[in-house]
Amino acid sequence: MKFSQSKVILAGVLALSIPATIALASVSNTVDLQVETPRQIMLDGYVGNGRPMDSDTANIPYGDLSAFDKITTIGMSQSPDVPYCDHRGEMLKVLDHDFAESPQFEKSLGPHRKLELLGSKVMGTWTALYTRADGVSCVVSSGIDWKSGDNPIALLHKEGILPAT
Repeated sequence: MKFSQSKVILAGVLALSIPATIALASVSNTVDLQVETPRQIMLDGYVGNGRPMDSDTANIPYGDLSAFDKITTIGMSQSPDVPYCDHRGEMLKVLDHDFAESPQFEKSLGPHRKLELLGSKVMGTWTALYTRADGVSCVVSSGIDWKSGDNPIALLHKEGILPAT
C-alpha cells in the first residue's frame, strides 16, 4: 500500500487534533459568582445613600451630584477614568448623532443646574446628564432597554440619582 506525503501529514494532523479538542472541551467554564455588588443591590431596590458611580465607602447624600462640579477637564482632554463631561451643546449633539437620544425629562437643581434624562426609541439607550452652572454637562449614568413611555423618575431613582418623590 502506497501513501502520499500529503495523506500522511493529514492523518498526523487529525491524530493530534482529536485529543486536543477533547482536552479543550473538558476545561471547566464555571464562573465564580461574586457577592452582589453595591450597584446591583441598588438596582434591585436598595433605597439609601449613594449612587452607582460612588465607591461603597462614599458618604454622599442620595442624589448629591456635587462630585461632578469638581471635574476640571472636559472633552477630549479628560482621562478615561473620569466621568465624561463636555459643553452641553456638544454633549447633546453626540448623544443625538451616536444614539438618537433626545431629552425625555428635566429637573432643575437650582440656579443654572439641572438633571436630564435622554432616551432613544430607535436604539433603546438612555443617558442621565447633570448640567453644572458653567454649562458643562457630565454623564452621570447610562443604560439600555429604554422604551417610549418609561417613567424617567423611576429610572433615575433606581439608578440612585433622584429620590422617588
